[in-house]
Amino acid sequence: MKRQRAPLLASALALACALVCVLHAPLAQAVDLSQLYDEALSNDAPLQSARAALAANSEELPLARAKLLPQVSASLNGSRQSTDFGGGFPASYGNTYGYVVSLTQPLIHVDSWYGYAQGKLAVASAQASFAQARQDLIVRLGEAYFDALAAQDSVAIARSQKASIAQQLESAKRSFEVGNTTITDTNEAQAKYDQAVSQEIAAQNDLAVKLAALQQIVGHPVEHIDGLAAGAPLPPPVPADINQWVDAASDANYQVVLRQIALDNAQRETSKAKAGHLPTVDLVASRSHSSLGAAGAGNFGGNFGGGFGSGANTPSPGTPALAAELGNLGSSYTNSTIGVQVTIPLFAGGATQSRVRQTLALEDQAAADLDTARRNAALSARQAFLGVVSGLAQVRALQTAERSARTSLESNLLGYQVGVRINIDVLNAQDQLFSARRDLAKARYDTLINSLKLKAATANLTDQDVLQLSSLLSPVDDGALTALPQAPTVPHPGAAAKGAAGKLGRRGLSGTATTQ
Repeated sequence: MKRQRAPLLASALALACALVCVLHAPLAQAVDLSQLYDEALSNDAPLQSARAALAANSEELPLARAKLLPQVSASLNGSRQSTDFGGGFPASYGNTYGYVVSLTQPLIHVDSWYGYAQGKLAVASAQASFAQARQDLIVRLGEAYFDALAAQDSVAIARSQKASIAQQLESAKRSFEVGNTTITDTNEAQAKYDQAVSQEIAAQNDLAVKLAALQQIVGHPVEHIDGLAAGAPLPPPVPADINQWVDAASDANYQVVLRQIALDNAQRETSKAKAGHLPTVDLVASRSHSSLGAAGAGNFGGNFGGGFGSGANTPSPGTPALAAELGNLGSSYTNSTIGVQVTIPLFAGGATQSRVRQTLALEDQAAADLDTARRNAALSARQAFLGVVSGLAQVRALQTAERSARTSLESNLLGYQVGVRINIDVLNAQDQLFSARRDLAKARYDTLINSLKLKAATANLTDQDVLQLSSLLSPVDDGALTALPQAPTVPHPGAAAKGAAGKLGRRGLSGTATTQ
């Protein structure tokens, strides 16, 4: 017996420890939108790519400016040479060295000045692209956040719905056991319960996918997020005139700005191509120095009476007089020049004309792209504005629908208690209430997302908007989503009839006995 009790005792202790750990384990802490946004600023890969692109493209201006500034270069040379004079003279060798320093200052380079203007445009384009990336991050994060929040609501509703259907299923089974209902109610409740289990599994899977999308932006797993506070006001678009939003988007949208910069760049590229016909003027200056032989080039003349360039002035015995004279020779000279250099292009095989035609075509393409960007921006602003306005109206309508569905469920619960409604009527009323709540929550989320898109369409979406939106969030309270009205405590008519019949029978029997 002791051997059998020991394993049981150990298992019990392990189970108790596990329960304690579960009960005292910290719950997953919910995070809000502003916290996730701060993390996304450092971890979002597209934003990091845009930041690197900004740093790279900002160097276009210094690169273009460099073509207008002086260009200085220097070169050093050194060589060793061997010379055979013939005629009985022995072969000689020697070292030479020198340097050249040159300076070129562009004076008139029209194409370089246009390139400098293009460098400024490149920086402006990089800044606009990065600003758009910041806005895109806010929109992407908002969409991912509220998609995850909608999935989180769906899980809570699915669980509550399954629990309520389970209660109805148990009630239907009890009623069937006492003979108050048919097996049909039980089967219908069982079918509804099985469907609710399937919906809960699908909702949990969808939540995992939506949280994974959120993780991709912020760079770490997210388990739980704050929800929209009950009764949080949804701000309407200000101004309320759709035309003002459309006009602002047509001018200020970042895609429009980028296309306008692209058009300006294309126009300067055309001017730069035409500058290929113009002459260029440069200020050129140089200084060079070279040494040979006795000036330090080495032992040129080697066998010539003491060495040609060796610095030895005493000829070797038997050296011819001419060789001795050459042995003392050496050279060193310095040359300095300064002047203006004019380069006139005469013929380049038709490349300049072809380049001008190409840039003109690209300029037309940029103009068409700008027009397309304006139209797309206007359409985006219009869609987002109508999304906000219709979303606000839909929220009001769904709030009324939710109240009506709640009243309908209360009526069906009462009808079920008094016997004028069956179990499936109650289940359908519950489905209607949960669907209305789910649609209402989704409509609120979509309205907020459209408000972000509306501001993004006009390049007016900032970090302050994230803070304002985050102020509408609070720790999730599933009660508003999952609470159901309590069933009234009214006895079932079948049970009431049975009770009345029993009382009547007892009274009848007692009366008969009294009479007798």
